[in-house]
This record gives sequence, C-alpha cells and structure tokens, in this order.
Amino acid sequence: MSFLTPLFLSLAALAAPILILYMLKLRRREQEVSSTFLWRMVIRDREANSPWQKLRRNILLLLQLLLLALLVVALARPFIPVQVVASGQVTVLLDASASMNATDVSPSRFESAKAIARGLANDLLDQGSMTIILVAPKPRVLVSSSNDKLELINAINNAQPSVGSGDWATAFALATGANGNAINPTTVIISDGGIPENAPPLNGEVRYVPIGNQSANLGISTLSLRPGADGPQIFASITNYGDADSAVILTLKLNGDLFNAQELNVAAGKTSNVILNGYKDTQIVEAQLSAPAGAARVDYFPTDDKAWAVYNPPQAGRVLFISAKGNLYIEQVLASLPGITPFRVPADAPLPNDPFDLYIYEGVITNTLPSKNLLLVNPPVNNLFEVSGVFTPTTTSSISVVSDPLMSFVDFNNVHILRARDVKTPAWAKTMISVEGKPLLFAGTLDRRRVAVITFDLRDSDLPLQVMYPILMSNLLEWLTPSSVISTSGIIRPGDSVSIRPKEGEQAAGIVRPDNQLFVAQAGGQYVTFADTDVLGVYGVGTANLQDTKFVGFFAVNLFDSRESNIRPLEKLTIGRTQVSAATREQTGQREFWQYLALAALVVLLVEWWVYHRGSLLPSPQRLSRK
Repeated sequence: MSFLTPLFLSLAALAAPILILYMLKLRRREQEVSSTFLWRMVIRDREANSPWQKLRRNILLLLQLLLLALLVVALARPFIPVQVVASGQVTVLLDASASMNATDVSPSRFESAKAIARGLANDLLDQGSMTIILVAPKPRVLVSSSNDKLELINAINNAQPSVGSGDWATAFALATGANGNAINPTTVIISDGGIPENAPPLNGEVRYVPIGNQSANLGISTLSLRPGADGPQIFASITNYGDADSAVILTLKLNGDLFNAQELNVAAGKTSNVILNGYKDTQIVEAQLSAPAGAARVDYFPTDDKAWAVYNPPQAGRVLFISAKGNLYIEQVLASLPGITPFRVPADAPLPNDPFDLYIYEGVITNTLPSKNLLLVNPPVNNLFEVSGVFTPTTTSSISVVSDPLMSFVDFNNVHILRARDVKTPAWAKTMISVEGKPLLFAGTLDRRRVAVITFDLRDSDLPLQVMYPILMSNLLEWLTPSSVISTSGIIRPGDSVSIRPKEGEQAAGIVRPDNQLFVAQAGGQYVTFADTDVLGVYGVGTANLQDTKFVGFFAVNLFDSRESNIRPLEKLTIGRTQVSAATREQTGQREFWQYLALAALVVLLVEWWVYHRGSLLPSPQRLSRK
C-alpha cells in the first residue's frame, strides 16, 4: 500500500495532545468546612488537585485515537496498484444509444456500463486525466481532461441513456480532439457494439469493453400509413432479432380507438408483415407488441415494442404530367393517391397557364422549366445536369440504396433494370440509388425548388411490378408536395430535425411532445425548425400560443433502427481498418480506498457519542475475573 499525500500522516502527532488531556486533572477550589470530621475528604481533594494522574482504561480515549488514525490515513489517500483496462490520458466513449436500455444485464446495460466507467475513473493514475463523452443522437462531452475523481464519478452518475441511435461519427471526432497531441492516449469504448462498419480510425490505442450477453428481442421495424383509394393503408413489419421463434400479439389503434389485434408467429431472424386498410379519416396509428396469454415471451429490449405513424395530406394536389407517349405506371400511382388531382398534357403542347404544385416530365424536358418542384423520369440531355448516353447494368451488379429518410422502406434487392441514362449527379443533389457507381435516382434542392430524377424508363425495369414501387413513389411525391404543416421526408428518428410550416400569418409554431412538454419554435424563413425530438411518440403542432388544444398537424418519432433493435452484443469492433477485441486488464492503475476509511471514521464517531452517554470506563481485569 502507498499514499498519494503522505504528508498528512504527520497529523498522527495529534494523538499526543489527546493523551495529555486524559492525564491532566482539574484543579478544584478551596472550601472551608465546619467539622474536622471532613479532614479526610480535604486530604483527598488535595491529592486530586495534583496536575497529573495515572492513565486509566477509557473507551472514549481508544475510540478517539482510532478516529484520529482513520482520518489521518484517509487524508493521506492510500492506494494499492491494480490491473486496469486503461491508464494515463484516457478518453471514455460511453454508449448511451437506445440498445443500452436492454435489460439482459441487471438492471440495464447502461447502468452496467456506468459501473465500469466509474471503476476506470476510480482507478485513474494520479498524474493521469480522463475525458468522458456520452454517445447519443447528439454526443456531448460530460467532463474534459480531468483527474478529479469526484467530478468524473458525479458526471457518470448523472448520465442518462437515450432512445435513439448514437452518432458515432461525431463522437469519434470529439474523441480525436480530446486525445489531441498527447503521447500514447487511450480511447476506451464501453458499448454493446452497435457501431457502423465504416467507423473512422482513432488516434492512439483503442480498447473495447463489451456490454450485454443476450440477443432475444422482437420489435416493430416498420409502421407506415400509405394513401389508398378507400382510405389509408396500414403497413407494419415485426422483426425477430433473436435466435428462437417467437409468438407475439400485434395491437393496432386508429386515432386512439382499438382497431385490430392479431397473433403472429415470427421465425428467428425473420420479419412478418401486416397490411390492413384503415378508416378514411385515420390520421394517427399506434402499434404495440405484447405476449400472448399464457405464453412466456423473452424480450430484453421493450423500447421498440411501440410505434406510431401519422398521415398528413399533401399541401395541394395539382400535379401536371408531361410525356410524349404517356406512362401507365406513373398515371396509376397519381390516380391512387388521395388529395392529388393529376393532369396530363402531350410533350409538344404548351404548358397551361394555371399553376401546378408539381411538374412531372417523363422522357422529355424543356430548356425553360417552371419554378416549381420537379420529378424527371428518364431525362434526355438538358442544362440541369450532365447526360452522356445510355448504359446497361450487368445482371450480376447489385443496386445500392443509401440510408436516407427519402428511401424509407425501399428495397432494390430484387429489382432488375435493362438500361438507364448515364448521368453524373450534380453538386446540388444527393444520389439515393445507384448501380456500378452510376445514379439511378438522385434528389436535391435547386433554386429553392425540390427536384428528383429517376434516370431510367420504368418500362425498362421490373420496378413497377415490385411491392415497394408504390412506397418509393409515395415517398417521392410526399417530399415533392410537402404537407401544409410538416415538411419531412420519410420517418423521423430521435434527434432528427423537423421542418414545420406555420399557419398563414404566423411566425412561430407550438409543439407539444409526447411527455406533454411545450416548445415554441420561431420561424427562420418559410419554415420552423424543431430539433427536440428525443422522446418517442406523437408530437402535436399548433399555433405558438396554443390557446386551444386543437392541433393543426402531427408527426411521429420512432426508433426504426435495426442496428439498435438487434441487441446481440459484438465481441469485436472494426475501427478504421483495425479489429478491436474485448479489452483485458493489462495496465496498472491506482485504486484508492480513502472513502471506506472516512465511512469507518463516521461509524467510530457515532459509537463514541453512544459510549459518552452510557459510560466510558473499561472494567478492570479483577472485576472481569470476579464475574
């Protein structure tokens, strides 16, 4: 055992004054007496007034000396060397993503991760320092480069998990900045492994402490409302992320009223889909999973057992379709979407003078385009982007779909394309779907208007025959004709920003979260941007003062992230090009235990108080032998 502040051991010299005080006698005042019978008492008083006396057995003395010893040793900060995961300059990435709410580790993965982080802080070298970064949808630094163990532990104790996906790219950037130019910095990742495969490298040594030991989870992976002829169509997907088949009851509520409940048997690693037609005035759908009666369903992650979907009708429904030969696939989609009134003109006819909310060009394009939102299908050469001919994808080429809200629930694995335009994605757009590095669909904002481009003729593919074709077109049309209240593309996850269009004449909007917390967001131009979406559920949007409870729109925030719902812990991480296995205790740290000595001193103080009121002398050996 060693001491960090051995100078405080010199305070042990205070034991001498305590002993002296117990050996001193109090001087008594002289008192005249009326009888010589009391002379013996006077002699005793004179003996008692001598300055010193023999030290007697006294419990209070022993307790006070023990109390002094405990306090002196605690102030000297004793420690013992221990084997630790990391020491020196340490940066801790504490995973606070949704999957850390899993309960396969009692009481939860996050609480277990906090206990490990506290151990790292407590075992930190005296000349070392620690930075703690909480990895949530919006990562933040809890403590920066501190060696104050109390400050570090308090920050860890106050940390809370989120219900969204961790932004590891930002967290890694913060860790790189925290490591700075330090010599041999160490980054410790305390996580269950839900880190993207393309995670950037970190400077210094990387250590990984895995959390969790189970994978059983059944969750709602998709819930959406799609426009239908007789009312909105409800589409729900339930995925079994565990290793065993499981039965579950899916309950659906429409506008708060029970609509349907059915039992599903979902195979391990598979997904079951449910498609139902709702009421015409359906606006909010709530889905919930529960265990069948009498069945034991093991689910360690209840966060994804609930989901919500909201249908906001388009802003306006006037869509003009311009084509040389017409396209039945596009015309059928436009006719099936409620709230949209499609019009069609030949390619060689002049555009009507009446304004439209969306213009769709199929196989043709003009040099002068309307200043409204555009959807271009199979575009020829134009002045918006470069078109250099036609290419034919090979049959073995795989089609890539980026992770973007506009591509929600879109799967191109079974789509085959005969030919497509060889287009270069312009700087103002983002490629959504590509094959062989060439775009099949891209979208962006150009001159304050939204533009989406499909680079192939739908008739040259089997896309219109796929189940997800109406989903793709619905996503595109919803983005190109945004709602009158909410402007969003696809699903909203915790931490995402939402654009809200205030009512006519309003410069702000009021938002009520699912936890009934009220926010007022000011407009920055045409839209209000709201980013406090860190609670799952349905958000109500109204006027800024919200004098009445009537909302003018809603939007839903859901998890819908397979990386979080798949709670199977990983044994290895890929950081940059390096695989990082579970860390072992290879470095030396310092474990202090002054806290326990201080606690023992408090107990001794309480015992001393009790003894003071009950008597302080120890029985002599003779008295003990007589008994």
